[in-house]
Amino acid sequence: MTILITGASGGLGREVARGLARAGSAHLILPVRDAHSGDALRSEIESLGCEKVSTPVLELASLSNVMTFIEDFRARGQPAGLQGLLFNAGRQSAHGLTFTADGFESTFAVNHLAHHALFRGLQDRLTPTATVGWTSSGTHDPNQRAARAFGFRGAQYQCNILMARHFGGSESGGRRFFAFDPGLMPGTGLAREQHGIALAAWNYVLPALIPVLPGASSAKRSGETYCKLLQGRIAIEPNGSYFDYTGRRIAPYIPDNVQSVIDELIRTSEELLTRERPRAAV
Repeated sequence: MTILITGASGGLGREVARGLARAGSAHLILPVRDAHSGDALRSEIESLGCEKVSTPVLELASLSNVMTFIEDFRARGQPAGLQGLLFNAGRQSAHGLTFTADGFESTFAVNHLAHHALFRGLQDRLTPTATVGWTSSGTHDPNQRAARAFGFRGAQYQCNILMARHFGGSESGGRRFFAFDPGLMPGTGLAREQHGIALAAWNYVLPALIPVLPGASSAKRSGETYCKLLQGRIAIEPNGSYFDYTGRRIAPYIPDNVQSVIDELIRTSEELLTRERPRAAV
C-alpha cells in the first residue's frame, strides 16, 4: 500500500504514519518542510516495519513549491499506484489574518488550496480503489464555541468537508473520499501561534484532562481511527462522509446553499491554480 500523507512530521500525521507502518504499508510518502526533519522521520517510520519511506521537501505555503513538487513527483516516474492520499497538514490563525508570499490568506492557502493543487496534480496516479481523506475540524461550525476559548478563529472554513462531499458525491467508481475531525488534541502543534499562559495550558495542563474534556482526543487515538478509515476497516458510506475521532459518522454544519458554495469553491480554486501555474514555471 502506497500512501502520501502531508503534515506527518508531528502530531496526528506522525501517528497515522506510525500506525500504517506497523500495519505493513509498503511505501509511505511523507513530505516535510526541511530535509533534516525528513531524515529523522524516515528512520523512525522505517524502524516500525515500513519497507520504503520517502520524505521529499514540500512547502505548502508556496504554490510554486507545490507545483514543483508535483512536477518532480511525476518526472520521477512514480507509477499510477497511489492507494491513499491524506491531506492532513494545516494551520490555525490565532491572532488575526496572515498571508503567504503568494498573497493568499494563510489558512486557506495551506489547509485547502495547496492540497487541492496536490489532488489535481496526483489524481491520475490514484488506483481505482484509492482512499482520499481531508483533516477537518469542528471549528467550522459556528455553534461550536470550544475552539474560540483557546484562541482559534473557528467557523471560517468548510473547504475540506466540502471537498470530500463533492468528490465523494461525483465518484462513480471504487474510490472513497472522506473528511475527518480528530477532535481537540491538546499538546499538538496546532496551538503553536499561542503564547504565555494559553500555550502553557495547551502543552502541559490540557493533555492530562483529555479523558474528561468534551470533544478532546489524543493524537494516538485519533491516528488509530484515521488508519482504520484509510485501510477500509471503517466503511465510508455514503461516499464523502464526515467522521469524528471515534470513527462515528457525523453531520457537519452545512449551509442551505451548499451546492452553490461548492461550485464557487471549485471554480475559484481552479482559477487560482491556473493563474499560478505560469508563475511557477518561471
